[in-house]
Amino acid sequence: MDMPKIADFSTGDTITSFFAVRRCSIREYSRGHFVSLELGDSSGRIGGVVWEPDHFCLTDLEAGMVVKVRAVVGEYQNKPQLTIDRIRLAQEDEYQLENLLPQSDQPLDYRRQRIIALTEQIENSYIRRLVESFWEDESFFEKFLNTAAGKLWHHATVGGLSEHSANVAELALRVAGGYPSLNRDYLIFAGLFHDIGKMNTYTMNATIDYTDEGRLVGHICIADYWICERASKIEAFPPLLLTKLRHLILSHQGEFDTPVQPMIPEAFVIYYCDEIDSKMGALDRIRKKQGKSGWTDYINLLNRFVYFEEKPKENES
Repeated sequence: MDMPKIADFSTGDTITSFFAVRRCSIREYSRGHFVSLELGDSSGRIGGVVWEPDHFCLTDLEAGMVVKVRAVVGEYQNKPQLTIDRIRLAQEDEYQLENLLPQSDQPLDYRRQRIIALTEQIENSYIRRLVESFWEDESFFEKFLNTAAGKLWHHATVGGLSEHSANVAELALRVAGGYPSLNRDYLIFAGLFHDIGKMNTYTMNATIDYTDEGRLVGHICIADYWICERASKIEAFPPLLLTKLRHLILSHQGEFDTPVQPMIPEAFVIYYCDEIDSKMGALDRIRKKQGKSGWTDYINLLNRFVYFEEKPKENES
């Protein structure tokens, strides 16, 4: 039976559905304790409150669980909120993971085709062989196609990493159309691989969260290690070429939490293209969440409000 999704909830609805627990805390109020939750499914997130928590809520309930909930949809501080009267741990055969995690709007096969098409444009035989060595590893490629590019901010969906990577590579190639001196092979490589370390940075269970390796090592260092490891298995891989490819990955965040700053032209292009696509991805997520034109709430990560116009109707300029 299809369960209702958060995006379709209306105030006053009584719903029964499955959710991933994103946050959970026990709080005090005049009548004792209540449990405050943030729940999520593939369509979005919603707050929830249990005013009369049972033993499960007070001792076992925690972030990362999948729960079955019965609740009434209400509103708190102008935002939807569930008032929960029943909640329990869900059994694994009761739900499907794809209904809990947000999914890329682009089908898997389409994302795969974009990656392969970009790879086929690489002319340098060493770079081409290095890239193909990753995709020929079927389990690696499948994981790449199904990993998120972020926990929440941008492309935080199943498949978001491959979507974002292809976007950055294609944006960079468009820039190269105006600057013939740029090395297109460098741009394709860096676009595809700048965030590849995120495959080991995030878990993709009931929620998207950081792994220990993701927090302690970081996606840039993970990617650099993988690239060096694979290049070492390619006979006579030019050392200077490898150094330049590593620089593209190590510098792709510009001045922010990055081992080195961009020092070759292609590194600047990748940095700015990554900034463009990550910002546009984040703004698209915020637009969808808001669901209407006008001003957003204050966005802390951007240090500003953002205004969304209504999309022009057909035949309107």
